[in-house]
Amino acid sequence: MAPTIKNVAKKAGVSETTVSLAFREKSRISKKTRDKVINAASEIGYMPNLAAKNLRSGAPKTIGFIVNDITNPFYSLMMREAEDIALQHGYSVIFAGSNWSEEKERHLFEQMVQMRVNGLIVCLCEKSAESVGMLDRFKIPYIAVDSYPDWYKGAYVANDFRQAGTMAAMHLFQQGCRNPAYFTAGKEMKELSAFMKMERYFAEYFRINKVDFGRSNVIEAGLSIRNGHEAFDREFQRGKRFDGIFCVNDLCAMGVMEAASESGVVPGRDLAIVGIDDTEVSAFSRVSLSSIRQPYSQIAKIAMESLLESADSGVCPDIRVELPAEFIVRNSSKLFK
Repeated sequence: MAPTIKNVAKKAGVSETTVSLAFREKSRISKKTRDKVINAASEIGYMPNLAAKNLRSGAPKTIGFIVNDITNPFYSLMMREAEDIALQHGYSVIFAGSNWSEEKERHLFEQMVQMRVNGLIVCLCEKSAESVGMLDRFKIPYIAVDSYPDWYKGAYVANDFRQAGTMAAMHLFQQGCRNPAYFTAGKEMKELSAFMKMERYFAEYFRINKVDFGRSNVIEAGLSIRNGHEAFDREFQRGKRFDGIFCVNDLCAMGVMEAASESGVVPGRDLAIVGIDDTEVSAFSRVSLSSIRQPYSQIAKIAMESLLESADSGVCPDIRVELPAEFIVRNSSKLFK
């Protein structure tokens, strides 16, 4: 059984009323007493039920949805799809973004537990298993979406990043690229499982086909247009000349395209460039970026429907699936020679 307010009061040597007041921002108790209660609660794993006071008023059932970057277009697609399904089943959705921070992710998980959400969809920042362990302790059903690390053993509906890396390599190889590069995330995020899997299978395809691919072919870039621009400029100034580049996302690829053009390297003629996510702007004629389209709406739909089936049981969904992607070829990777 989960720890109760009575357990906390006993451990801290205070009344249950004092424990209740300690979790209110503007209460009359002293900082010393508050800290004593909070420490006791932390030691036994107690969290206040912030939603309890809403139960009598018939507050709607809720699902939490935590992503890494709430401003990212593909996360927006997932959130919209998930919310539509939840509303159809009488649930509301609480959205939050961790900004790739382990500390913020843990804080958001704590908040979701305190609010007694009926279930949680998570895009993990993958830096620690601690947050997931918290959900297990408090029996909050959850499911990971988009990607998942090796240590994660729970339910997931994810993209097939092995396929993505292989598809990008195959396409560039077929275009005649024999000096390829993988522009991955920046130093802080390059070990995310999605980026590592794409790198592994992108490199593996070229090696199988007798094309050298080593650490010098993996470039730390980042997830923004500026990151892609700066990474290409840096490598170009060092004298590196690639004929095919697979970028960690479309924004990075757009930055690479812009920097290449400014350096006199013409995308689609001198250099084949591929992104991933197939954001809306990628299809604009001025950009015309080849990209790997991943089924984010379908992922969100399957994840939410699976979670709602388990939401009241305290048991995680029993689903582990990776969905296939689609390669969209545009002018940026067609080497018209």
